[in-house]
Amino acid sequence: MRSPREADLQESVTAARCVRSTLTAVLAVGLFATAAPAGWAVDEVEQARAERKRLQLQIGDVTAELERLSVRITDARVERKRLEADVAALQVEAGEAAEALTTQAVSAYTLGRLGSVGGLFGAVGPGQAVDRARMLAGMGRREQEEIERAAVARAALASRRAELDDLVDALEADQDRAAVLRADLDAAFATAQVHERDVESRRARQREVSRDRQRGTYACPLGMPYNFRDTWGAPRSGGRRHKGVDMFAPMGADVYAITAGTISRQSTSRLGGLGLYLSGDDGNVYYYAHLKGILPGYTPGRRVRAGELVAHNGDSGNARGGAPHIHLEVRPGGTAPVSPYPFAAAACF
Repeated sequence: MRSPREADLQESVTAARCVRSTLTAVLAVGLFATAAPAGWAVDEVEQARAERKRLQLQIGDVTAELERLSVRITDARVERKRLEADVAALQVEAGEAAEALTTQAVSAYTLGRLGSVGGLFGAVGPGQAVDRARMLAGMGRREQEEIERAAVARAALASRRAELDDLVDALEADQDRAAVLRADLDAAFATAQVHERDVESRRARQREVSRDRQRGTYACPLGMPYNFRDTWGAPRSGGRRHKGVDMFAPMGADVYAITAGTISRQSTSRLGGLGLYLSGDDGNVYYYAHLKGILPGYTPGRRVRAGELVAHNGDSGNARGGAPHIHLEVRPGGTAPVSPYPFAAAACF
């Protein structure tokens, strides 16, 4: 049968697990919302704000658990001091009782009565020592009282020590659990705030475009400062013609998805360097070249929204050593490239 203390500990562990499960579920909802296609959300900003508010309500459970643990920890620390004082006092008492028994043993030996007291030292434990003492013939009342006093002192000392050990273990468990819950609380708030800021920033970059092959929600592939002009068909080395638009920005600048869609491919080539292909929901394939790096997780199959951060600007490929930029191509239906300047201009200007 469990003691009240053990039952209380089990209840606390169960409550803590429930709270952590709630936090995990809330975080999972936030992460899922971040990865969902743009068309699934009525309003991303309002959804993010609602998620944060919902999280704040559920975080109340964590706060309540932390408060309960704080009270338990404070009470345990007070109880620990009391038990430590009891243990110290009982150690003194047990020492005095043992010293008295030693004195009596010496006296009994001198008087030739060692047999009775000596039989006690062969006892298995304090309780048996008391029982055996009462059965030994010729023992005086004073000897019996000292034996009982020593046995009681030892038993009380052992009990208090065990109680103190249990309390220390429970206190450490409560402190560890409180630390974990506080870390979960901080992580939950941080995730909610980052998600909300990300959505607000992404929405600020978005605009609705309705022209020819470009219909839907779009965002400029680069944040300010950037610069680009129409160089479609301009001469390039080896007799080639330019099939994209070069959008210049500082090295490492953020590169965004021009529209909602699915990452379809990553590539590395001598000319284009590190590249990324986005199959837009509008039916166009967008190719980014000369990237410095692609964000972790943005692999084929990953859904993105317009304005979502996907990579960083660079000078890879044959742009090495030149001005950092992205070479953007637009391929309607995945076929031959068309001039991307109107697409970029509509999304950026």
